[in-house]
Amino acid sequence: MKKLILTLMAFAMLFTGQAFAEDIGAKVESGMKKYFKENEIPLDIKIQVISKVKEPKGLYFIQMTLSDPASGRSQEQFVFSDGKYIMPDILTIDGNTSLKDILTFNASEKVEMDLSKLTLMEGNKDAKHVIVKVSDFQCPYCRKAYEYLHSEIERRNLDVAVYMMHLPLSFHPKAQIYAQIFEAGKEVGADFGDDLYRTNKEFDAKPDEEIIEHFAKMTKDAAKFKALVKSPSVAGKIKMQADMAADLGITGTPELFFDGKPVGGFKQSMYNLALDSFK
Repeated sequence: MKKLILTLMAFAMLFTGQAFAEDIGAKVESGMKKYFKENEIPLDIKIQVISKVKEPKGLYFIQMTLSDPASGRSQEQFVFSDGKYIMPDILTIDGNTSLKDILTFNASEKVEMDLSKLTLMEGNKDAKHVIVKVSDFQCPYCRKAYEYLHSEIERRNLDVAVYMMHLPLSFHPKAQIYAQIFEAGKEVGADFGDDLYRTNKEFDAKPDEEIIEHFAKMTKDAAKFKALVKSPSVAGKIKMQADMAADLGITGTPELFFDGKPVGGFKQSMYNLALDSFK
């Protein structure tokens, strides 16, 4: 279904008549349904007009909900249309910024989550603003996101609490043990976030026991730390957070929530927009 949707998104579909805000949704929906019928595509579609775009003029930002009656599955896509064409996105020449990302962020509702189940990485629990990072310590883009956000928070002198929601990905061989080391470190008063995000290939290639020993030497209670790394409580906390991410429909990292509003992937321009919204 995803492949089909991407194909449709890339296809510019012609509609008749001039589009106006009050009926553009109906025009797009009617045109898409006609296309599905003519090509025997068993999908239903509903259109919601989100907003009129200030620039480029004549465009509307719309939400397409495509559903498969047979399986009951559905998927939402945000696109642009002038009533004549469908465009998957609009990029600015300077900075290659996605207009869809900006409008999606502005229109998105805040996601509520139980912060008590997450791990505080930076700031304090009473901070004015909250950033939740769905992250994997071995993910290269998570590492870039961490470095950029950490520096921006300091530069802007923001009152923000940053929480970790672990999602160690199976194709990163050290992601799980790094998450365990981080959580165990927190339990004994050590913060290994910087170190874990900045390991190199040589370090990542070391056996788990050697890596655990390396971090144990940096704590005040090596024996307690090593026991915690392999404890059911630490493993359970990481799994619980990964399950929370799955319940939110998140399958990759990084995914960040700025006061509950999501930004997917490593996108500096979107991080800046989100941080600018902290008033």
